[in-house]
Amino acid sequence: MLYLALIAAAALVYLWQHRMYEKHTFDEIDYKVTVSTEEVFEGEDFFIYEEITNDKYIPVPYAKVDTSLPDGLKFRIVEYDKTAGKPYDVYRDRITSVFVLKSKEKIRRRWRVSAKTRGTYSIGDATVVSNDLFGTNPVSKSLKCEPNKSNTVVVLPRTVNLEEHFTSSFYHSGDAVKNHSLLTDPLRIAGSREYTPLDPMNKINWKQTAAHGKLMVNNEEYTQRHRFNILLNMNSRDIEKDPHRPSSPDSIEQCITVTASILDRISAENVPVRIISNTPPETVSSEYAADTEGIGEKILFTPPFEGKRDMIYALRMLSALKTEISCPVEKMLDYILEHHKFFSESGNLIVVSAYISERMIIFHDQMEKNGVNVIFYVTTTNRNADIIPPNVEVYYKTYFED
Repeated sequence: MLYLALIAAAALVYLWQHRMYEKHTFDEIDYKVTVSTEEVFEGEDFFIYEEITNDKYIPVPYAKVDTSLPDGLKFRIVEYDKTAGKPYDVYRDRITSVFVLKSKEKIRRRWRVSAKTRGTYSIGDATVVSNDLFGTNPVSKSLKCEPNKSNTVVVLPRTVNLEEHFTSSFYHSGDAVKNHSLLTDPLRIAGSREYTPLDPMNKINWKQTAAHGKLMVNNEEYTQRHRFNILLNMNSRDIEKDPHRPSSPDSIEQCITVTASILDRISAENVPVRIISNTPPETVSSEYAADTEGIGEKILFTPPFEGKRDMIYALRMLSALKTEISCPVEKMLDYILEHHKFFSESGNLIVVSAYISERMIIFHDQMEKNGVNVIFYVTTTNRNADIIPPNVEVYYKTYFED
């Protein structure tokens, strides 16, 4: 009888704890995530701090926590290679850890995270699997943190050295001359010199050519005060399979990197610069549309950014851009030509694109007639260099660091 009584008591204990843990395992379990910084640049690391608190008197004997990150962020874990005898980095989307949560206990963990892609990320997504005292009744729950300032990080687009990563269409040997400014000022002439194959045809001074009997070009000074616009093309090729999304998002990310690099380059020069793009303006600000109707309302046209203080706002704007196409690039070019006086106030336009087409070259020539100097930064190879006339200045990507 005593044996049966012990069995019955054990069964009652088992059923009691089974029911208790089934119903109350996740009672008063608090989950919180904070980030070490609110902003980082693409490619940099930061830390997240994860807190799990058991605020009840009943312990949690087993807790397996799967912590995941949004796309664009990776956990950076250091592991050790016994064969090579040295540590190495491993990047993961999620991390699993197992521990015991005592009553009224808080566990705090720190994870190193690598920012792989620009954007705004709210962190705080985990799944907890727990069990009862005998390990026979697994239960799970998804834990999420409401997005707030303490668990949100903005990843700004990275910048690169343009002179190291791009070569001009004029420099067939691959050698590049490093200038102190992106654009010259045709109003600031510092004499003339003999024409070389590296000079664009539109720089020829015909009066000096007639006087010297040979081709001469203006020696223009590099200006520290010269307005210009940046046109960021969201098309990755002439014809996209999906008219609203680029078929090669990586090429567009490289275009955004170039745009950020130009902004970084001129941030110390206090040069006013606007950004124009065929991406939905409302994803950044409803006030950034070029017009209130027609194609103009689909074109992003920012206010001028000037100086280092404004450039951080410009980089934040770039980090918020969606990789989406609001209208074909041809329609955007047509709109700019139709309203060239509005867009030509700066006198200079830098087109950043994954490719260059004959339509863009025609746009260059038409804008040149309207007094606007257009140059191109192309984030692919010079496979279509044959279509580029000698008066069109194009900079091709040589490589990007990983």
